[in-house]
Order: sequence, then C-alpha cells, then structure tokens
Amino acid sequence: MGTAHWPPQGLVYGVDPSRFQDSTGDGIGDLAGVTGRLDHVAALGADWLWLLPIYPSLRRDNGYDIDDHEHIDPRFGTAGDFAALVEGCHRRGIRLMLDLVIHHTSERHRWFQAARRDRKSRAGDYYIWADEPIDSPDDRPVFPGEEDSVWTFDDEAEAWYHHQFYGFQPDLNVANEDVFEEIVRIATSWLRRGVDGFRIDAAMPAVQPKPTEGTGVDPGRFYDRLRSRLAEVRDDVVLVAEADAAPAELAVLVDHHRIDAVLDFTLNNSIFLGLARGQAAPLHAALEGLDRSVPASARLNFVRNVDELDLDQLADDERDEVLEEFGGSRAALLYGRGLRRGWAPMMGDARRFRMTLSMLLALPGVPLMMYGQELGIGDDLSVEGRDACRPVMQWSAARGGGFTRADNAPLILPAQRDGPFDFHHVNARAQATEPDSPLALTRRLTALRGELGLAARPVRRHVLPGAPSVLALSAGGFLTLHNLGREPAEVFEAYGAKPLLAERWNGHRLGPYGFAWLGR
Repeated sequence: MGTAHWPPQGLVYGVDPSRFQDSTGDGIGDLAGVTGRLDHVAALGADWLWLLPIYPSLRRDNGYDIDDHEHIDPRFGTAGDFAALVEGCHRRGIRLMLDLVIHHTSERHRWFQAARRDRKSRAGDYYIWADEPIDSPDDRPVFPGEEDSVWTFDDEAEAWYHHQFYGFQPDLNVANEDVFEEIVRIATSWLRRGVDGFRIDAAMPAVQPKPTEGTGVDPGRFYDRLRSRLAEVRDDVVLVAEADAAPAELAVLVDHHRIDAVLDFTLNNSIFLGLARGQAAPLHAALEGLDRSVPASARLNFVRNVDELDLDQLADDERDEVLEEFGGSRAALLYGRGLRRGWAPMMGDARRFRMTLSMLLALPGVPLMMYGQELGIGDDLSVEGRDACRPVMQWSAARGGGFTRADNAPLILPAQRDGPFDFHHVNARAQATEPDSPLALTRRLTALRGELGLAARPVRRHVLPGAPSVLALSAGGFLTLHNLGREPAEVFEAYGAKPLLAERWNGHRLGPYGFAWLGR
C-alpha cells in the first residue's frame, strides 16, 4: 500500500497561511510569507506541508466557506506566489498538500447562485433541497449552539437547503455525477500546478446519505473512482482523509489503496484519556483496535489539530474525566464534546508537554504537527469559539511577534502580547539557540526517528508489569518508554539499554512524565 512518497520518514506540518507569516505588512499571513519560512519547516524534519484553505472566502469558517475552489484568495497572493511556494517546497524535498473540500461550498459560490435561481437547472441538483425541513434524529448540526438546524430557507429558491456545518455552507450532493466530475476537475487543476496530494475535508460525511433520496454514495466506490481518476494525472498523488469515525468504519477508506491515510481521531481521544488517568491502557486498547483495521502507515497521528479537541469517540464518563483534567474552566468547553484549548497550555506542566511531543514521534503511524506546536504556543479563551486555539505563529520577540510589521494585526490574539505563552517568552528565534527548548527537542526527535527508520518498521506494544503508567513500544533493536503519570515508574525490563534520547530516566526508573528512546 502507498505511493512513492507515503508514508513519509518525518513530519506532516500543517500551516494556516493567514496566521503563519505576513510578508506584505497588511496584518494577514500570505503565500510569500510561507515560502520565506520554508527553511524552518525543513529543519523540523517535515516531509509534507499541509496548507489549510487558500481559496477565495469570507473566512467565516477559517476558509472552509469556499467561494471558488480553483483560485487563490487575493489576500494570500497570486498564482506566481503559489508557483514559488511549490518550487521552494520541492527544492527542499518537501511535498505540498492542499485541502480538498468536497462536502460543501459557501452560499456565495457560483454553483449555489445558479442553483438558487433555478432548482431545475444543472446546478440545481448540486445541492440538497426540500420543500419542508426533514427531521431525522441522526441529522443534527455539527456545531450545536451555533446552529439550531441543518436546514435553512432560501428566499430566492423558495426552498430549504441542507447544511451539516454552518448555514452559509450548503452541502454538495456528491451522488450527482456532475458534482463528481467537478471535484475531479478541481483536483486535477491543482495537481497540474504542482500539488502533490490532498487532505479531503469531512471525507465520510460528504458521502453519507442525507435526508433526501439519492444523496448518498458507497464510500469505497466513490474513493476508488476518485483515486483512479486522479492517478491518471499523477500516479503518485497522495490522498489523506479527515474522518472522525471508529477504526472498523475507516477500513473501507484505506482498503485497496483508496486513501493513503486517515487522521486518527480514535488514538487522539485515547491519548487524552490515558493522560487524564495517568495510564497507558487506553492507548493500548486503541492501538489494538486500529491495528485490526487500519495499518500504521495509513494513520496520521496528532495530539492537537487547529480546531477544538473533539472527544466524541469517548463514552460520556470517559469524556467527563478528560474535561475535568484539562478543561480548567467552563469557558474552555465547546459544543458539549470538546475543549478549545491549545496543546502546551492544556498540559499544565512543561514536562508533560515535552513527553507528549516525544510520544507523538514514537507512536506507530505518521506524526502530524500544526504550526507553532513545536514551540509550545498558547491559546486565548477570551476569544470566541474555535479561534481561541488558533494563534498566529510566534517568530520573535519583536512587535507583532515577527509575524507581521503591521500596527493593526487582527489575527494576533490578546494572550500573544501578554502572558506566559506570549511571543516575548515563546518564539522561534529564541528557541533556535536554546538546546533544551521545545523546538530543539522536536528537531532532535524527528532526526532520531529518521535515523532509526521508524516509519518503515513494525512497532510492537508492551504491557510492563508494575508500570501501568508507561507506554512501551519497540521496533527492531530499540525501545521507547513514555510515563503518562505524575509519579515515578520502575521499568526494570529496559535495564542495560543505551539511552539515545531521554529525560528523567536513570536506567530503570522513569520520573514523572519522563521518556526515553533506548537502543541496544
């Protein structure tokens, strides 16, 4: 399974271009800014750069409310700027991945404008319409509290349209053959501009049946066809699916090389349950279930993405454990299922943050890290919704954090100017010269992962008697140990092993939140 470029040896690094680097001084990040920082991306050991939406949009949903799938938002730059980014990535051995949003458009999209003018037109069937809202117990808004219904009435069409996300994001009917051809055409156009792969947003909801007839498709057949058509353009195209579903449901996506990898929400939820309990058992259980359905090479692991920490796969009592441990306050809760906190501040202890950095690189699968997480940047609960955990990149202690030279930069959160995680204290320039910084640790870990060839090795799990807080994984002749607990743990099974990289390890005991990469 896989293409010549998957699985990668190193990281997948995710970047929101609006929040990474402003090259023009208008307070908004842009493509030229990303290109100018590619040496930082390469030094992390990133083999892939995942670029979040760059398309024209009002950015009411951080760019996923797309007005036009084929062009670049002028705020981010030009086609020439994009070509320079592609060239800069490829010259450094970095592959470029874009978001492919097939689930919906914005209501401003030309398809929806044509559909609302004439529901009997060709574009009319691109969307899902009803004369009256259809109530279904399983058909509920993705953002409860922000949306009360999955149906919105359109005055011009004189009908209701379906939207699982926001009301300004009408769902596409991917069962329509013309819609499928549009998806292929859009992806093909970006492949011809040098893109190497796509992260398919909401991959399973896009193909699942909606309340009206003829709106669902078989996931296996749909992604088989998409893979086949795109392979005609580039036979090494990489497809990654965002699919928050149980492992058994994900198997259909990765079977027969339909999709190269899925973002692993199952393991993500279990990481936080394990951390809340200070025990490795939840991770062992998750990995056992995943191994039966989704091979490690097809799993994209993450601790935090750029949205809320969605704990939907946990049981109610398990979710309560995580919320109690990591919530901090009711202001951190979101949608009744998750937390709008950043990775480093949520850990509450620098040792625990460093241990989870190491654990992400040791887990079987492909590690995904979002911009700034290598520094341990913070969050800001004074900001509404999911934007609380979407700070801009912190490059230096200069005004604007090195992100921008603009006097007015609306994307810089208040907590980035003042507080324990502000850019005066946490920034890339300072950490690059600090041997014990999170940035330095991330670079050492990715280098070690590459030297050990971890991406190509089968990883075995070990339950250590008397050390329930320790996650022990081995591959070939080396062993990794991670103590999820706040108490020391004895690990005599590793006696005599040579430490390749370790913190709070004395040869047989791991201190609180200690970790060790050991060789023989």
